[in-house]
Amino acid sequence: MNKNELKSFVCSAIDSKQEEICRTGEELLRMPELAYKENKTSAFVSAHLEKLGLQVRKNLAITGVRADISTGRPGPRVGILGELDGLIVPNHLFADPVTHAAHACGHHAALNAMLHAASFLTQESVLSHLSGSFAFVGTPSEECQDQPYIASLIKKGQLQFFGGKSQMIAEGVFDDIDIAMMLHAGAENFTPSGFNGFVMKRLIFKGRSAHAGAAPEKGINAISMMRCAMTMIDAQRDTFRDEDHVRIHGYIPEGGEAVNVVPDNTVFTLQVRAGSPEAILDASEKVDRCVHAAALAFGGETQIENIFGFMPLVPYDAFDELHRENVKIVSPDTPFTKGIYRPSSTDMGDVSMIRPSLHAYFRGFAGSAHTDTFLASDKKAAYVDSVKYLVLNAIDLLWDDAATGKRIAALPTPMNKEEYIKAMKGFSSVKKFSCQ
Repeated sequence: MNKNELKSFVCSAIDSKQEEICRTGEELLRMPELAYKENKTSAFVSAHLEKLGLQVRKNLAITGVRADISTGRPGPRVGILGELDGLIVPNHLFADPVTHAAHACGHHAALNAMLHAASFLTQESVLSHLSGSFAFVGTPSEECQDQPYIASLIKKGQLQFFGGKSQMIAEGVFDDIDIAMMLHAGAENFTPSGFNGFVMKRLIFKGRSAHAGAAPEKGINAISMMRCAMTMIDAQRDTFRDEDHVRIHGYIPEGGEAVNVVPDNTVFTLQVRAGSPEAILDASEKVDRCVHAAALAFGGETQIENIFGFMPLVPYDAFDELHRENVKIVSPDTPFTKGIYRPSSTDMGDVSMIRPSLHAYFRGFAGSAHTDTFLASDKKAAYVDSVKYLVLNAIDLLWDDAATGKRIAALPTPMNKEEYIKAMKGFSSVKKFSCQ
């Protein structure tokens, strides 16, 4: 077979397994789990890969897995990734009644695509035409929920980073992977021009307790300090450049315990996002100044705990173009958009910092991501076409002595692994300020 004949053959084979592919996608939908607790999902993925005769490496970044297969001919190693975790959306139709975890971002469908891509790419009828190898990688904690639990793992020394792919990079999982690709569920087919990165900030405000009715003048209200800091942070928003895509948002996990006591301790968990490491640092430092200023204004104490989250995603045009051509083969009558900027974040950005990467969206879902409305509306597009995209991309990369794969693998990246680890740790810090 020539390459086009092989692609046609594989697409027909995938169509013949449509019922099975949709069934496993629906099974994954019904087992949502949170970051670094994806035990059932990890076991499901491992079992599927082991049935293909692959040896599975387990407990990578706590719950991650990886299985490899080689064509027996030299060439680049292509990492095909799928994300294991869900996120907390209590009212989602398929939310776990205990943990409130749900696949309201479609990770189950993209993970399903990776699993079934492995089913077809491990067949000798396909492998015999290719050069190089594949690594099928199930990655934990893209959503990073719940954060206090992840922070406890970091404190215990079980993790270095919040994101599963970041942790896998640190553990060496990507050391021998030359190219990485994954898909993400959505309402249309497109490739992004970039994603924001972010730093996680735990802002602790410490005051002094007092009787709120009888002697409020003896207290230092930690909530008032926090409110002051929030107001100053809001006032900074017009200092951010539009092209840096800065986003600042968070929630208050601790805000006092009694209505008649001046609160002496509050915690504000904040996420600062932007489109480059430099812009993240600039916005983060402005937040820190506002927090310190609030302590100065009230005569209290503050502590800022910065843990870097994800790097911005770097697009690789040649890889995006390869994917677009295969989308046209599978879904010629649906639109494809290239270059949509995503102000949200993904730890695929971390992988893209050190390896040429693809993070493409596929259609088949309706509703808004991260809400209870996000559900598959076209199961063939969501579960079957997504498998085809990965397999066709893989064929293009490793066909003809892996000529295209070698070219993409040779593309320059912003950092090597050592520079990446240094940058990630450099963003993490603890800052204290006291007026007492």
